[in-house]
Amino acid sequence: MATRILVTADLHYNIPRSRGPTEALARRACRIGGDAIVLAGDTAGADLGPLRDCLRLFEGFGGRKLLVVGNHCLWCRNGESSMDRYERILPELAREEGFHVLDTEPACLDGVGLVGSVGWYDYSFRDRSLGLPEAFYRAKVSPGAAAWLGGYEELLDAHRDVLTDAHMGLGVRWMDGVHVRLHVEDEQFVAMLAEKLRWHLQAAAARSRRVLAFLHHLPFAELLPTGRPRKRAFGAAYLGSDRLGSVLRRCDRVTDVYCGHSHWAAEARIGRIHAVSVGSTYTSKHLRTIDVEEDCREES
Repeated sequence: MATRILVTADLHYNIPRSRGPTEALARRACRIGGDAIVLAGDTAGADLGPLRDCLRLFEGFGGRKLLVVGNHCLWCRNGESSMDRYERILPELAREEGFHVLDTEPACLDGVGLVGSVGWYDYSFRDRSLGLPEAFYRAKVSPGAAAWLGGYEELLDAHRDVLTDAHMGLGVRWMDGVHVRLHVEDEQFVAMLAEKLRWHLQAAAARSRRVLAFLHHLPFAELLPTGRPRKRAFGAAYLGSDRLGSVLRRCDRVTDVYCGHSHWAAEARIGRIHAVSVGSTYTSKHLRTIDVEEDCREES
């Protein structure tokens, strides 16, 4: 008998145009059923009410219910800490609604290990053809947006000699810079997550014949969106980290990796690993079915 695992991502239930498609997906998941369902990040945003409401849509699902944290899940309000949300608030809320957060501990189903991580970004996926100083990625604002928003005069002045008209034409802001409060640098957070992922993979591999990993951010450059317009190229820096991909490749029990975040459906073979970006958008939600024993995968 195959172990059936359903996977989706980026439900964004706090956004009005995402609610109807999310409710339809939840009804379908409960009807299909399975041994587990994984919500791979960005289930909702700073307001915890929509997150709780979204998790309750899956009350009728008979298998294990698993959650991975997304970057929008770490958005918080003034005075709040994203790290506290990650380590305490989200796991407690999920447990109250019958979900287990994979970021805290892996799960095992009939010899299949399930490991999860929010993943994060360290600018290793940045589009180097833009020629932007790294300081703008750290500030999470492109030069054009920095000039328009104001308050970034020191940043602009420090790099005035290398900024071109093309740079100033990039008017993009990555909103994690406004809403996420980790109190550590992005690279430090990635290092922390990579070490935790390594330990979780080791623990899962010790008691599983096969390990499936679920990350919110992309761990492999092969899953990055292609054909992006130049105005969106700035955001590539925040789509993931190859450091996390390296951790996954070193665990020889990992056969499948599923992720979200990019809102771009993609699939790649990374050595022995079948890597998938689910590809849900704000208005179109996708559900993947993994039948482990039969090794067949269907997308809908």
